[in-house]
Amino acid sequence: ERAGGRADGGSERARVDKRGTHTHTQRGGTMNEQEVAVQITQMVQFIRKEAEEKASEIRAAAQEEYTIQKQTMVEAEKAKIRKEYERKRSQIDTKKAIESSTQLNTARLKVLQAQQDAIDQAVENARSFLPQLAQNAGEYKQLMGALLLQAVKRFGPGSDLKVRCLQKDAAIVSEQINAAKQGYTAATKQQAPQVSVDAANPLTDAMGGVVVSTSDGKIVCNNTLDARLAIVSRQALPELRQVLFAEAPNLIRV
Repeated sequence: ERAGGRADGGSERARVDKRGTHTHTQRGGTMNEQEVAVQITQMVQFIRKEAEEKASEIRAAAQEEYTIQKQTMVEAEKAKIRKEYERKRSQIDTKKAIESSTQLNTARLKVLQAQQDAIDQAVENARSFLPQLAQNAGEYKQLMGALLLQAVKRFGPGSDLKVRCLQKDAAIVSEQINAAKQGYTAATKQQAPQVSVDAANPLTDAMGGVVVSTSDGKIVCNNTLDARLAIVSRQALPELRQVLFAEAPNLIRV
């Protein structure tokens, strides 16, 4: 009986142990599933949170990059517009400067032309007065003598000179030859040239005066009234301008 009792007792304990073990395993298995579910939920939430944070970072980075690129493009366009504006303004300024310079030059040319016309008119007025010199025979004779002497003094001693003059002045010039030769000697202390009137070739395009040349015609001194007027006009041009344009001090400078 004791043996049987031990056997029965052992069997009972075994059953009890089996039931206990079985019950424990079921409880333990139920807790693990719950924990796994919780852990999975937590992991999903973590991953989702990480994904959202990452997405937020990506959106922020993209927005920043977009803002930078947009600002860069805007600044580039602004710079391009400013450059184009400066180019066009420079073209306009250059065009205005050219137009202003052209207008100023045109005005200056007009002033110059007006001044030259006034000077030419003054000279022409003086030219029209030249024939009146012959009206006073005594003064005209002295003038012709002075013109002849001045021309003869341009030549060296011993020259053979021919004098051309208006046909109407041939007699006056002939009378002044000796006086001119004496004046030559007195001024140069040398022998005077031989001087004669070239009656065969009188002047036809002069207002008066003389043209003296060597007999071969290689050296010529034009001392007509026309030539003297041209010389005086050039030499007296500054004074002439001052007289003619003294009342226009603020005129465009040329």
